[in-house]
Amino acid sequence: MEDSNRLAENIMHFARVLRAAGLPVGPGRALEGVRAVIIAGVGSREDFYWTLFAVFVNRQDHCDLFDQAFHVFWRNPRILERLLHDLMPQVQVEVDPDRNEAISRRIAEALAKGEGAEEPQQQMAEEIEFDAA
Repeated sequence: MEDSNRLAENIMHFARVLRAAGLPVGPGRALEGVRAVIIAGVGSREDFYWTLFAVFVNRQDHCDLFDQAFHVFWRNPRILERLLHDLMPQVQVEVDPDRNEAISRRIAEALAKGEGAEEPQQQMAEEIEFDAA
């Protein structure tokens, strides 16, 4: 359960990176991304990529930004492999560690905004209180 929560937190953080890079990704779309991964039951990096792509990309000019952000954000294949393995242990994860693409300036800036923060898999969920007064 903890690993599925960590994966959900990472997807939410990834959505914030996409928004900072210029994609129109709000909280609702981020939650849709989490739900899509759970419903699709993705078991490979490629399945995970296309599931999130289907949720977060709705314009042709966003394709390259999403692609670069995905490969930079999820750059440690062992983290994604472990999270997916713990979420669905019966599925093998295929990883391509040799993939090394150029990072666009927008993606680099979006990721740099959170550089002082902990790695995504180590972030704690924020508590938000609402006052009904």
